Amino acid sequence: MTLKQVPLIFRTVFAAFILFIFELDFLFGQAIADLDSLKREVERKKEGPDRVNSLLLLSKEMIRTNPRESLVIGLAALDLSKKIDYPEGKIDALNNIGFAYKDLGKFDSAAFYCQRAIQHSDSVNDLKRLADNYFLMGNILYRTEGPQKSKNFYTLSLDLYQKLSDSLGIANVYNGLGTVYLAQPLYDSAIFYFHEFIKLSERTGYRDGLGKATVNLGSTYYLLYDYERAKQYLIESIEVNRKLNNKRYIGIAYSNLGNIAYEEKKNDTALDYFRKAKEIYNELGNKYGLTILYSNIGHIYLSEKQYDKAYYQYSEAKKLFKELGDDDGFLAAFINQGLIFERRKNYDKALLVYDSCLKMAQEMNSLNRMRELYKNIYKTYELNNNMNKAFYYQTLYHKLNDSIFNIEKAKVINELEIRYEREKDQAQILSLENDNLEKDLFLQRRTTQRNIYLFAGLGIILIITFSLVNIRLRAGKDKIIASQKIQQLEEEKKLLAAKLVVEGQEEERKRIARELHDGLGVLLSTVKMQFTTLRDKSPENQRIIERATELLELATGDVRRISHNMMPGLLTKFGLFEAVEELVEQVNENENIHAVAEIKGEPKRLRENTEIMIYRIIQEMVNNTLKYAEAKNIHLKIEIEPELLKVDYMDDGKGFDMEEKLKQKSFGLTNIQSRVRFLAGKLEVQSSIGKGVRYTFVVPVT
Repeated sequence: MTLKQVPLIFRTVFAAFILFIFELDFLFGQAIADLDSLKREVERKKEGPDRVNSLLLLSKEMIRTNPRESLVIGLAALDLSKKIDYPEGKIDALNNIGFAYKDLGKFDSAAFYCQRAIQHSDSVNDLKRLADNYFLMGNILYRTEGPQKSKNFYTLSLDLYQKLSDSLGIANVYNGLGTVYLAQPLYDSAIFYFHEFIKLSERTGYRDGLGKATVNLGSTYYLLYDYERAKQYLIESIEVNRKLNNKRYIGIAYSNLGNIAYEEKKNDTALDYFRKAKEIYNELGNKYGLTILYSNIGHIYLSEKQYDKAYYQYSEAKKLFKELGDDDGFLAAFINQGLIFERRKNYDKALLVYDSCLKMAQEMNSLNRMRELYKNIYKTYELNNNMNKAFYYQTLYHKLNDSIFNIEKAKVINELEIRYEREKDQAQILSLENDNLEKDLFLQRRTTQRNIYLFAGLGIILIITFSLVNIRLRAGKDKIIASQKIQQLEEEKKLLAAKLVVEGQEEERKRIARELHDGLGVLLSTVKMQFTTLRDKSPENQRIIERATELLELATGDVRRISHNMMPGLLTKFGLFEAVEELVEQVNENENIHAVAEIKGEPKRLRENTEIMIYRIIQEMVNNTLKYAEAKNIHLKIEIEPELLKVDYMDDGKGFDMEEKLKQKSFGLTNIQSRVRFLAGKLEVQSSIGKGVRYTFVVPVT
C-alpha cells in the first residue's frame, strides 16, 4: 500500500460510514422532553399492558441518547409482556431490543431479536408491525450482508406500507433504497430516492426525515466530487438536527465535512471536524462510528508523516474493531501500522507486521486482503534491496490477482450463460408456433382467394339469370361473411393460444422465483440465524454448527441465484429500464468488456408481458456478444416515444456474414426475430466480418 492509495481507502471507508443515516426513528413518534416524568409515570402504572406501553415509550425515547439503558428497559418490557401474555407488547419490545443492539454495533444480536419480531408479527397478521420489522432487518443486514440482501427486505416493507397507505413508512423505505443505490454505486438513483424522501417528509410533517435527507444528499454529492453542494447540504443538516436534538446525525455531518476537508487538503479543518464528531460518538457510545473516525484521523497523520500519532489512532481503531468482532476492520488497521514501519524504513518490523496480517488474511480466506499484503511485502523487500524475496512475493501477488480476476469474470459469464440456456426451450417453442402460424395464414390466403373467384363468378351468373337467384346470392354472401368471421376468430384464437403459452411460461417463472425467494430464502436465513445463536450456546458442537452454517449460506446463495435467473426482481418490481441497467452493470463486472446503456425519453411502465419480451430480446443480444463476438464495448440505446419504443444495440466485436447466418438459420438471430415479430415490431440487423454488429428494432407500446 503506497501513499497514493490512502485517499482511495479514505473514500471507501467514508462510503461505508455514511450508511448510518437510515435509522427507524419514524417508529418512535414525537420526542418527549421530560424523561424523568416519563419514568415516574412508569413507576405509577400497575403491572399490565399500560405499564408495558410506558416502558416501551421510555425505551424508544432513550435510544437517541443512551442505547444501553434503552436495551435494559426493552428487555424489562419483553419479560413483562411474556408474563401477562401481551402479544403486541412482545413484538414492540423485540423491535426495541433489536434497534438498541444495532445502535450499539452488535448486529448479530440485533438480527436475532428482529427475526423473532418478524415471526411474531407474521403469526398474528399484524401488517404494520411486520412492515416495521422488515425495514429494521434491511437496516441490520446492510451492515452484515451488504446492500443486495437489505434491498430485499426494504422491498418487502415497501409493499406492505403501500397496502397500508403509510406515507411515513414509504418515505423511510425510499431513504433506505437511496442508501442501497449509494453503495452500489448508482448515484443518480440514490439522489432520486433521497429527494422523494424529502417530498414525503415535508408532506407528512416528518421533521426527522428532513434531518436525515440533508445528511444523505450531502454524502452523495461528496461521492460525486461535488464538494460545494455537499458542504451546503451537510451544514444545513447540522442546523436542522440541532433543532431536533438529533446528535447522531450531527456527528455524521461533522465526520463527512471532515472527509471533504481532507480531500481538499485542509488537514487542520478536517481534524477539527473529526474531533467534534468524536465527542458526539463518545457521548452516544457509537463504537462503529469511532472506529471510522480513528482510522480517518490516522490517515491524516500518516499523510503528514506524523507516524507516532498515526500509529496511536490505528491502535485505538484496532481495539474497537476487536470489540465489535470486525476482523476485516481490525486487519485493515493492522496493515496500516505495518505501512508506518515501512515509511520509517524499519523494514524488518514492517515485514513482521505484514507476516502476521497475512496469516490472519489466510485464516479469514480473504483473497483481496492477501493480494494487498503480497503487494506490500514485495514492495518492502524491493526497498530493502532483497530482490529474490521481492520477486517471489511479486509472483504470488500477480498469480492471486489473476485468480481473483478470473473468478469474478467466470462468475459473471456463468450467470449469463445459465440464463441464456434456460431460455432456449421457451425460444424454440415460440419459434415453432410462429412457423405454424405463418403456414396457417398462407393456406387461409389461398382459400380466401379461391373462394372470392368462385363466388364472384357465381354471383354474375345468378344476377343475369333470375331475380330469385339474386335473393339466394344475398343469402350466399351472408354465409360467406359468416364463414370469414369464423376463420378470423379461429386465427385470433391460435394467436391468443400462442400468446397465452408464452405468458403462462413467464408467469410460472415469476411464481417459482417468488416462492424460492420469499419462502425458502427467508426460511434458510432464519435457520442460519438460529444456528448462529446455537453456536454461542453449544461450544462443544461449534465446528459442526459452523459447517452447517456454511452449507446454509451456500444454499441461500443458490436459492437467490436461481430465483434471479428465473425472473430478475428489478424487472417485476421497477420495470424494464431498471432491469436493463442492472443487466449492463453485471456485464461491466467483467473487466474485458465495457457496456453503456442510454435511455432517452420519459421512462414509464409498459404492459408486463411487453417488458418481459423486450428484456429477453436485449438479454439474447448481450449473450450473443459475450459468447461469440469477442467485443470490447457494448452500446445500448433505448428511445421512448408516446406510442413506440426503439432499441439500438451495437458491439465492436468480430461480426459475421449476414447471408451465411440466414442460411444457417442461427438460433440466436432466429430467437430475436421471433420475439420482435411476436410484439408486432420491426427488426433490422447490420453486420459484416470484423465490423461488429448492430441490431435495431421498433415495437408498439400502446
